[in-house]
Amino acid sequence: MAAQLGSFYTATATLMILTLIAFGLGWYFEKHLPVLPIISGFFVIISGLFTLIYQAPDALIFANTLYYLLMGLTIGIGLLYKVNIFKKIFGRVFAMTDTGWLILARRWVVVFLLGGILNELVRLLATPDVWVDFKVIKVVMITVFGLYQFTLTRRYRLPEESSPWGLRL
Repeated sequence: MAAQLGSFYTATATLMILTLIAFGLGWYFEKHLPVLPIISGFFVIISGLFTLIYQAPDALIFANTLYYLLMGLTIGIGLLYKVNIFKKIFGRVFAMTDTGWLILARRWVVVFLLGGILNELVRLLATPDVWVDFKVIKVVMITVFGLYQFTLTRRYRLPEESSPWGLRL
């Protein structure tokens, strides 16, 4: 919305400010910040600064590509070494079988890698304003995909340790 009302740079500054506010609220209410928001927030703040200082929209857009590709590769390489990063991060939230965790991690590897590849294609082939619209669509689609994963947490839950949706008791 900030990009529609102003410019790409206005939207970048707004995103950075909202990220810092979210960090502050998270710390105020929870006294800690989860790992994934710290990583994505780091990418937003650093690439946002480069974008604003050098007036280079590609800095923020490429950082988004890099974030998605690195997340996909990190989870995927972890699986190759028999380390399920998703289970390590979300194991206190969800109680699932190892099969469920493996399926969940594999699905997210695909989503992150596709997200990074598509993001880079849009960066190379479209304007920053078109990328903003793409980013909104991508966030909505990934959110829907994330919500769909509750069918997996439900199917592979550990009944004695979780709610019907696989959330740890």
